[in-house]
Amino acid sequence: MRNLIDKLNRYFTFNSEEIKGILGSTLIIAFIISFKLWGPSDKFNFAYGLKNFFNSILITLLAILVHISAQKIYGLYIGFKVEFRTFWPGLIIALVLCFVSGGAIWLLIPGGIVIYHMAQHRLGFFRYGINYWSLGIISAIGPLANVCIAALLAVIAYGGVIIPPMTPIATTTLIGRAISLNLWLAIFTMLPIPPLDGSNMFFASRLLYAFAFGCIVGYAMLVLFLGFYSLVFVILMGIIFWFLAYQVMEKAG
Repeated sequence: MRNLIDKLNRYFTFNSEEIKGILGSTLIIAFIISFKLWGPSDKFNFAYGLKNFFNSILITLLAILVHISAQKIYGLYIGFKVEFRTFWPGLIIALVLCFVSGGAIWLLIPGGIVIYHMAQHRLGFFRYGINYWSLGIISAIGPLANVCIAALLAVIAYGGVIIPPMTPIATTTLIGRAISLNLWLAIFTMLPIPPLDGSNMFFASRLLYAFAFGCIVGYAMLVLFLGFYSLVFVILMGIIFWFLAYQVMEKAG
């Protein structure tokens, strides 16, 4: 623990490019999730919309910072310096889709990460240098952190893992939108599309990726659409995705 705290004090930073990317991603994603909230019903109200846009900026910034910070912390723990790289083409495509669909389609793909080998902090590790496994596991920590934040918010808001009376999350409330945003961000960033986190984990282990993606999707489906949580169902979804991946990619190969 002392070693980790020392590395955090010395290396846990955001450079200027990361800050620009985080702010840009936050503004674009906040605009997307607040696109349909610029007035009660179908009436445009600038003050009402501006308030929702500001609230969306807060929850988006929290979600992205939690996502990237978790990756940076775990990366330092195993001896890698992690930097966030913004996926500007993806954000532009997401913005276009938002306008075309009238805010009905969310595409939350802020970017991915690159890692740098910290030789003096990797001594004694079996996989000494940069490798797909380390990159994949560090990448997976980000979406997992978003799922944990969503679960924590659900407990705070509803007093437990079951949301009475077992109804979908109310995205009309700020905390409901925060839960929804974190879960959708976890799903989208786990897509196996470079440079997203999912692509790194996919190359690290296709079967482990399938299981993790299935668990995240299963949890999100339960919370967002049914309003309750079941560890058995989440693991079952992960196993189903794992089995399908094995049949399609591994057994066929």
